[in-house]
Amino acid sequence: MITKKATLILLIVVSFIICPVGVRAAQIENLSNTPIAGDYVIGPGKNELWMDPGKTEVRNLTVTNRYGKDMQFKIEIEDFKGSKVPGENIVLLGTEKGPYSLKDFIHPETTDFVLQHGQRITIPITIQVPADAQPGGLYASVIVTAQPVVDVNAPADKVVSGNLTVISRLASLFFVRVNGQADENGQLQQFTADKHFYSQPDINFNTLYGNTGNVYLDPYGYIELKNILGDKIDEIKIDPYFVMPDAVRSKDFNLKRPFMFGFYKANIFLNRGYGNIIDEKNISFWVLPWKVVLVCLVGLVLIIISAISVKRWFSNNFERKSKT
Repeated sequence: MITKKATLILLIVVSFIICPVGVRAAQIENLSNTPIAGDYVIGPGKNELWMDPGKTEVRNLTVTNRYGKDMQFKIEIEDFKGSKVPGENIVLLGTEKGPYSLKDFIHPETTDFVLQHGQRITIPITIQVPADAQPGGLYASVIVTAQPVVDVNAPADKVVSGNLTVISRLASLFFVRVNGQADENGQLQQFTADKHFYSQPDINFNTLYGNTGNVYLDPYGYIELKNILGDKIDEIKIDPYFVMPDAVRSKDFNLKRPFMFGFYKANIFLNRGYGNIIDEKNISFWVLPWKVVLVCLVGLVLIIISAISVKRWFSNNFERKSKT
């Protein structure tokens, strides 16, 4: 005869078999004082995971409705890849599989749901790396689309004809690094400024990083600014940013100061994102504010005129004395 204790243990075991550890249901919560912004917010925008072949991880994705009305949401999975066009960071591939495809191994707990204004849903996303996965990177995006809820029971005279339904799309990117010996290879290719001469201390720097390996890299570092005497006067921090394999990425940095005048040199120190290898490059430029230059020119002209006047005065006076 099965005792109550044995029955309880059996139920617990069965529950673990039916609902494995780590599997969680999507949850909706009501947020107070949510502003009407006419949009929705998802998070996080980027997920980085280091995983062994055959392993499973779960990450949460949140979606918050700030439209001010009920909205229908849908989740789709798309691979993405890098680009060799500067300024084009990633390319979403739609139904196409990417060279480092993750789309078949990432599974959201739910794919269709409705949120009222001020509601936030938390959705578990399960990532399963295949047992035969090779060391390197796998990439996919969780695309969240939104459109107004259509009331099928609404009278025909209440429906405005000719309007187009605008569907918004936001993506949460998943970067999975499969543990093992991967091909890490990249470097800083260019470091430039947009001008050689500036009239205002508003400097725009640009970097171009190329990744020739088979896994994404996160370069980081800083740009330091030195004056004509070689003294460091400012620094721009470069936070880690991703560069996809077999791709390039352009990155812009801006420096504004209340006053600059003269010759300057900018040096960049960029960690490649692996092996503690630092790439260094430098550029130089001039900052010549037109108001300051104009004042200097006017002052120089006045000095020249004064010098000529003084010279004439001395010449006239000495000539008269010599004649007398």
